[in-house]
Amino acid sequence: MKATHISTLLVTGAISLAASPAIADLSDVPQFNFACQITDGVPTTVAQSTDGEKTLSVFNWKQDALASKTLSSPKELCDNVTAKLEGYSADGYDLSHISFVGTQINEGLPAICATTGRGKCSKVLFTLKPANNSETVAQDVVAAILNPELQDKKIEFNDRGVQSTSYQVDFWDLFNLNLAPKILFK
Repeated sequence: MKATHISTLLVTGAISLAASPAIADLSDVPQFNFACQITDGVPTTVAQSTDGEKTLSVFNWKQDALASKTLSSPKELCDNVTAKLEGYSADGYDLSHISFVGTQINEGLPAICATTGRGKCSKVLFTLKPANNSETVAQDVVAAILNPELQDKKIEFNDRGVQSTSYQVDFWDLFNLNLAPKILFK
């Protein structure tokens, strides 16, 4: 066998051996996903472990909290936002540092966003109807639909004179998945 073939085999083997533990570790890490379920007659976005043993309510799509603020029904919002959160997770965003914030985008349109940064909208989850004081309306909606158990890490900040509130949620911690490898995250 020629020396170039041997060196190629050695390099390929070394790369395979180095990658094997990382691949094995990734398959051993417990995961969770998002789903839309009906809980006590209310569409609810939940985070759940893939084995189905743990479930955590994230958003309760209560009609009274959304009345006249959106054109979508609570069930439509549940389905759409759940799909967006599932995509956000699949895209590799760090769900140990995700925040939900009510803010305004595109010429003052009120929106509910997920973000991994301070108050910036990384992913629009849904928009509301235009309103006076759109930022306040959006913040009120987040506070009304986000599970109260997830509102303990409330962060208030002022950006260019606009007061904003976000709620940081650490899904890895809530599911006791502190061993999640950081290479999975952006």
